[in-house]
Amino acid sequence: MSILTYMNERPKKNLGERKSAARQKKTGKRERNKDETKRRILKAALELFKGKGLEGTTTKEISKKAGIAEGTLFNYFKTKEDLALYFFQKETEDVIEWFRAEKRLRKAPLAEKLFAIIHRQLEYIEPYEDFIGAVFYRSLQPSSSLSPLSFESQELRLKYLRFIRGILAEAEEKQEIPRVGGLGAYAVGLFYMGIVTHWLHDGSRGKQKTLALLDRALNFGSRLWKKGGWEW
Repeated sequence: MSILTYMNERPKKNLGERKSAARQKKTGKRERNKDETKRRILKAALELFKGKGLEGTTTKEISKKAGIAEGTLFNYFKTKEDLALYFFQKETEDVIEWFRAEKRLRKAPLAEKLFAIIHRQLEYIEPYEDFIGAVFYRSLQPSSSLSPLSFESQELRLKYLRFIRGILAEAEEKQEIPRVGGLGAYAVGLFYMGIVTHWLHDGSRGKQKTLALLDRALNFGSRLWKKGGWEW
């Protein structure tokens, strides 16, 4: 078939289809631009938080460093807490994407999978230790959107919990652990929060005490959860 014949015989898009495709292309570009702006704002904020802390950094300073108007900043993030939530959204997306790409972990024992996941999360937050500490302090305030009781925080936590639930479900199918249901995912989520709390107070080189605790706790937990009862 010649190129001319192909061009004449291929299905023609009507005007409505062409307009729809153009709108989708325009919308997709707009969303990419919005996401890029949000990333730029977050990067600028985190750099400022390193030097001045969460409380000491103003939205005016963040917008100036990001190269946008302060009003534009508020179009994306109403408060610094919203920025913090976006940071944790990106952390969650990062660990999920990373885990799915790590084929070597597919056949690994559950304890090894959970160690790798939590270690990845700690590596992600490591450059922003002071910021994480300030966020944890704020999360203790019931009125804060960072509180575990807030709708914004719960929505983000659910995405992470569903991810962990999927991993536990695979372990259940392999009979590594008994049926733990959604409660197991919540237990892992609480465990991670405890590890982060220890990590924030860990003054050892390279946070080695936290990593040792993580390893011991997961090995103990895997024995505790193993089908058939205790195995030492």
